Amino acid sequence: MLDTKLKSNNYIINIVVVAVILIASIGMCISYPKIQKDSDKFRNNIFEEEGNFLTDINKINYSLYYKMYEQNGDKKLSPTDVILERNFQKENDEENNGYKYELENLDSEIYNFEKDLNSDFENLEYYAVNKKSNEVKQVTKGKIDDLASKDISSEAMSELKEKYSFYIVLDYDDKGNVNIEKIYGANKENVLNSIQNIQRQDPLNRGYLQDGFDVKPITNMRFVYGVPKNISSDRIASYMHQEENYAYSSASRVYTNIAMIFIVLAGLLIPYKEIKELAGFRKIVNIPLEIASLLVILSITFIYQGVELLIIKSIKGELLTFAQLQFSKDIINILTYSINVIYWFVGFSVVFAGIIILKYIYKSGLKTYIKEKCLVYKTFAYILNKIQIILKWCTNIQLNKKDNKKIITIVGINFMIITLMCSMWFLGILAAIAYSVVLFVMIKKQYNKVTNDYTDLLKVTNEISSGNLDVNTDDDLGTFNLLKDEIGNIQKGFKKAVDEEVKSQKMKTELISNVSHDLKTPLTSIITYVDLLKDKNLSDEKREKYLDTLDRKSQRLQELIEDLFEVSKANSGNVNLNIVDVDIVSLMKQTLLEVDDKIKTSSLNIRNNFPSDKVILKLDSQRMFRVFENLLVNITKYAMEGSRVYIDIFDKDDYVEISLKNMTADEINFNVNELVERFVRGDKSRNTEGSGLGLAIAKSFVELQGGEFDVSIDGDLFKVVIKFAK
Repeated sequence: MLDTKLKSNNYIINIVVVAVILIASIGMCISYPKIQKDSDKFRNNIFEEEGNFLTDINKINYSLYYKMYEQNGDKKLSPTDVILERNFQKENDEENNGYKYELENLDSEIYNFEKDLNSDFENLEYYAVNKKSNEVKQVTKGKIDDLASKDISSEAMSELKEKYSFYIVLDYDDKGNVNIEKIYGANKENVLNSIQNIQRQDPLNRGYLQDGFDVKPITNMRFVYGVPKNISSDRIASYMHQEENYAYSSASRVYTNIAMIFIVLAGLLIPYKEIKELAGFRKIVNIPLEIASLLVILSITFIYQGVELLIIKSIKGELLTFAQLQFSKDIINILTYSINVIYWFVGFSVVFAGIIILKYIYKSGLKTYIKEKCLVYKTFAYILNKIQIILKWCTNIQLNKKDNKKIITIVGINFMIITLMCSMWFLGILAAIAYSVVLFVMIKKQYNKVTNDYTDLLKVTNEISSGNLDVNTDDDLGTFNLLKDEIGNIQKGFKKAVDEEVKSQKMKTELISNVSHDLKTPLTSIITYVDLLKDKNLSDEKREKYLDTLDRKSQRLQELIEDLFEVSKANSGNVNLNIVDVDIVSLMKQTLLEVDDKIKTSSLNIRNNFPSDKVILKLDSQRMFRVFENLLVNITKYAMEGSRVYIDIFDKDDYVEISLKNMTADEINFNVNELVERFVRGDKSRNTEGSGLGLAIAKSFVELQGGEFDVSIDGDLFKVVIKFAK
C-alpha cells in the first residue's frame, strides 16, 4: 500500500514538472504576435544613425571626391594628397617620417574601399557630380540621377518613393558646408546632424593622424544615394538585419524574462523532498559541475538568442523553407509550432535542471558537492596526489640499496626547472627566488622529519635495551622504516626467547617437583617394606606379601626411570631407529590384544574402523608398538568407564591417518597442549598410577619417524590424530 502511494506521488511530481515547463514553452510561442507588434517600438532607422550606414556614406563621399581630383594635369595624385593637409612644416624630420607608414595605409584603405564599393554595397545606387566641372560618377539602375536636378516633377518623385525605401541628396558648397536638398525614408534634421557630427569628429576614422594632418572638407559636390525596397544580401542588408534582430530581441526580452522567472519560481517552490522523487533526479545531480554549468549557460544563451535563431524565422514563415514544396501550409505551420515548443521545452528543462542542482547543493553542502562533482577539483586533487607520490618517492631513502635511478631523476627534474628559469630572462630571477624558497621549505621539512624519525627510533631502542619488550614500533619512520622493521624483528626474537626461557624454567621446576614426587612414592614404599622385613618374628605369609609389594614397587620405580630415559633420549635425538616395513593395521590389532585385560577391567567398548588390506609404512615397529600401547593404556586410565572408544585407520592417497577418540571421565579444564609435556597427567591431582610421560613419549617417537602428532578436545571428547606421509 505504501509502495503504491509512493509511486503515485512520483507520478504526480513528474506530471507537475513537465506541465510547468510545457506551459512556459507554449506561452513563449503564443507571445510571437505580440513580440512582432512590439518590435516596431524598438526599431531604429539605420539611415539616421551616425554609425554604420552614414559613416560608410561619408567614406564613399571622400572616395568619389578623390576620383574627381586624382588627375592633376599629367600627375596622378594619391588619396592623401587630395584629402589631407599638413599642419606642420618640417618635412624631413623624424616626426614626419613616422607618418609615412600611416599615410600609405590610408591610401591603401581608400583604394580598397573604392574597389569594394560595388561588391559590398550592391544595393546602393549613387550619383556624384562635380558642380564645377560637371564630371559624373554613378551606379544607378533607376532614375535616381533625376534627384540631382532641382526641377523634378511630383510624378517622378512618387515613382522614386515607390521604388526606393531611402534616398538622399547631399550638396557641398565651395566652403565645404553640407546641405540636404532632398531626403526620403529618414528624418532630414537627424540625418544632417549625424553627418555633421561625423565630419566634425573624425571623418576618416583615422584619429592617430589628427595631430599631424587636417582633413580637407569636400567642396562643390553633389551626391545622390538611393536604397531600393527590394534588396539582396550586402552590407546594407546586414545593417537592416542587425537592427531587426535588436528590435525583436528587445521586444521578446520581457516575455523571455517572464518565462524564466516562472521556471525559476516553480523550481524553488516545489519542495526538495518532492524534487528528489523526480525521474532522472540522480542522473541530473551526478552531472559534473563544469558540464552542468556549461549546459545551463548554453541553454540560457540559446533562450535569449532564440529571437535570431527561431522567432523571426517562425514569424516570417522562413523556418522550414526547405519543406515548402513537400508539405501544405497547414502542415508547415504545425511543424513550425512543434519545433518552437520543443526548442523552448529543451531550454527551459535544462534551466529547471540547474535549479534542481542548486537545491541539491544547498542540501548536501557546497564543499561536499565540489569534492564529489567538480572535475577541476578532482583533477587538481589527482595532480596534487601524484605530486605528493613523486615527492614521497624522491624523499623515501632506502638505506639498504644504492638508488642511482632516483638520484638521476631528481637531478634531471632540477635541471629542467633551472633550464626553464634561465629561458625567462629577468622573470627567471624572480622564478629562481621562488624556487629557492620552495626548495628550502621542502628540504627543511624533510630534514625535520628525518630528525624526528631518528629520535623516535632511538627512543624505541632505548626502551628495548632497558628491558621493555612491549614498546610500540608501528609508527611510520620514513627513511628508518627498514631499520625499524629489523629492530622489531629483534624485539620479537628477544620476547620469544624470554617467553621460551620462562616456560623452560617453569617446566624445569615442575619436572623436578613431579620427578621428586613420582620417585619418592615407590622409594618410600620400598624403604618401609625393607624395614618391615627386618623383623625376625615376621610370619612367612606376611614376608611373602611384603616381598610381593617390594617387587611391584621396584618394577614401578624401574619403569619410571626407563620412561624418563626414553623421553630424554627422544628429546635429544639420541635414538637409533630400526626402520622396516610395518603393517599399521596388524600392529594396532596386536597392541589391542596386549592391553585387552586392562580394557576389560575398565569396561570400555572398542569400536574399530580398519582397512581390509594391509597398510605398509616405513617405521620402527618396536617404538610404534610403544606409541600405540601408551595411547591405549592412557585411554584405559582416563576414559569414562563403560564408554565407547573409537579407533580409526584411514588409508589416504598421500598419507595414513590413525585416530583415537574417547570420552574423558574427568573434565579437562587446562590447556590441552600441556598433556604432551613431560610428567603431565589427565588428573591434576596425580591420583592415578603412572609417570605422566606416556603422551610425551608417544609424541616424541612419532615425530622422530617423520609423523605428525596432534591432540585436541571438544567438550569431554579427547582425540589423538597421528599422520604419516606415504
